[in-house]
This record gives sequence, C-alpha cells and structure tokens, in this order.
Amino acid sequence: MRQYGMYPSSNHASFATDRILLTRITGPESSRAQQLREAAMLRRLDRGTSDRPNTARLAAGRDQVDTAAAFAIEAAGSGDLLGVSGFGAIDRHEKRATFAPIWSIGRLDEAALVSHVAHLMTRYAFEVLVVERAEVHLDWRLRHMLDLHANLGFRCEGRLRAYFAADEEPSGDAAVLSVVRSEWPSVARRQRGVLAGETWRYRLPSDRPP
Repeated sequence: MRQYGMYPSSNHASFATDRILLTRITGPESSRAQQLREAAMLRRLDRGTSDRPNTARLAAGRDQVDTAAAFAIEAAGSGDLLGVSGFGAIDRHEKRATFAPIWSIGRLDEAALVSHVAHLMTRYAFEVLVVERAEVHLDWRLRHMLDLHANLGFRCEGRLRAYFAADEEPSGDAAVLSVVRSEWPSVARRQRGVLAGETWRYRLPSDRPP
C-alpha cells in the first residue's frame, strides 16, 4: 500500500507522495531557482506551451507564485527537479488559497505530475494554511486538465471570460474549480484512491473546446 504522508519537517517545508516531493523555495537565489533558470524547457501546464523566451516564462511564473509558499517540484526518489508551483494568492482573512500554475521542465508525464502536485497542494492548503477554500483556474479549452482535476474531487463552479491574456491570440476563458473544507476529508480519500490506482493513465487527452 502506498503511503502519502508528509516528509519529516518541523516547519512544513516538504510534502510528498511516493512519486513527487514539494520543497519550499525560500529565496530567489536558491539552487533550485537557478536550476529552473537554466532549464531548457519550461511549460505552463494549465495553458499549454508559450512562445515567450524561457527566461521571460520563468519570470512570469515566479511573479504568479506567492513568495511565502513557492515550491520546487522534485522526483521523490531521485531528487531530480521536475518544475515549480505554489500559491498565486493566499487570503488569510477570508481563509482562501488560489493555486499558481504548475510549470514543468518535461521530465515526467503531464497527467502524473498534475495529479500528484494537485493532491499535495490541496493538502498543504487545508492542513498547513488551514483555509476554508482552495481554488484553481484552468484554461477552459484544456478539457483533459479539467477532467484530471474533476477526477481529484475539484468542483467546477463556472467560466470566467477572457481571463487569460495573450500577446497575439484572443484572450482565453478560465474554468474555476474548487474544494472547500467541509468536502476535504472525502476529497482526500478520493485523491489517495486516484493516485494509488493511477486511473489517470487510462484517460485520453481531449483539448477540444466544448
């Protein structure tokens, strides 16, 4: 039976599954931040590939992550760097956390990476930040990404028009998905079941607009 527990840490610096480890990035000059700057590819998974230069994409990614909760995504066994994510916003008064995009350097299957990271980020939101609501905004056109989050217990609440700005193409709509605290115990069980069964391996991507 796989164990999905927190790595030993007195300051909640790390969360892990059997495949993914999230490690806090504590400063802009950290070794992990440097490795991300040097990565040959950096892809934002909730919007697809960008044609911006790699350094600009990284700068945009760091701008979208709350500096108090930025995480390097690592392979749990080897420690290899897989990407970066975190929280785009943490409203402590309203007890609400919004996930930042997941940025990948392409060393792990996208569905596996998203499934494990989304589980750990949701755990961190409810168990460490102690929020009442965790939410994520996804490109409405990426149907497989919406399916992955729905399979993990996120509920789609609606569509935000022209939410994602684009340099040349029309702005993209966003789907708003969330989990609230009253749902978290059952959602946590569901997520552990999904990760243990790896049901996402048998899902076919579908990026067609509805």
